Amino acid sequence: MRRILCVLRRIGVLAACLLMISAAAAERPFAPLNETDAAKRALDLFCECAFHPEYGDADAARLTRWEQEITVWIGGSATQEDLRTADRFLEELNTRVEGFPGIRRVRRDTDAAVRIWFVPEYLLGSYIEGYVQGNMGFFHFNEDRSFRIVSARIGIASDSTEQEERNHLLQEELVGALGLPGDHTRYTDSILYDGWTTVQTLCDADWRMLNMLYRPELAPGQTEEQARETLRGVYGLRD
Repeated sequence: MRRILCVLRRIGVLAACLLMISAAAAERPFAPLNETDAAKRALDLFCECAFHPEYGDADAARLTRWEQEITVWIGGSATQEDLRTADRFLEELNTRVEGFPGIRRVRRDTDAAVRIWFVPEYLLGSYIEGYVQGNMGFFHFNEDRSFRIVSARIGIASDSTEQEERNHLLQEELVGALGLPGDHTRYTDSILYDGWTTVQTLCDADWRMLNMLYRPELAPGQTEEQARETLRGVYGLRD
């Protein structure tokens, strides 16, 4: 997640008001009116986040996810609150995502498929492949030829973040490493919102996206069109 500094020049009261109204409309919370609307909106978000990575070639994107139990190791200068946040979130993933292969924390990095490092921001590039400067949190995952994720690394800046920010980044980057590598610009209460927030828990849309990602009807390697059509059938959605 990048630091984004927005500068708004004064171009008149009317123009400023219009900009504020537009921003408010684009950044509303995810508040579905009924189950069908919730599924439709979550499906759109899912396709955006699963197939349009923040960094990478969206044209070549295929569905990627874990197919085996995920082991996690946390190192660097993680605080006790970092560890508590991680344990709480891992337990949520195990209980709230149907079809999920399971995730647990291990004590040795040699036993882990996912390694999470809390290190100074200037060192993140040394730990995370493809790191883009300016990010306080970053992830990279590796997949096999069948588009199954087999390992991942996550880096979180330990020196330029407060605890609340680290709590957010830990969850955001881990969700990305589970197979939702993209962001969106629709709902500010989402952990994957493309803007700087410090929301501390996943919203309804986030959990719906993760449940879609691990539906047994989907398979690693599917295209966006294939996944969308499959999920429309699963949820009984029509135009």
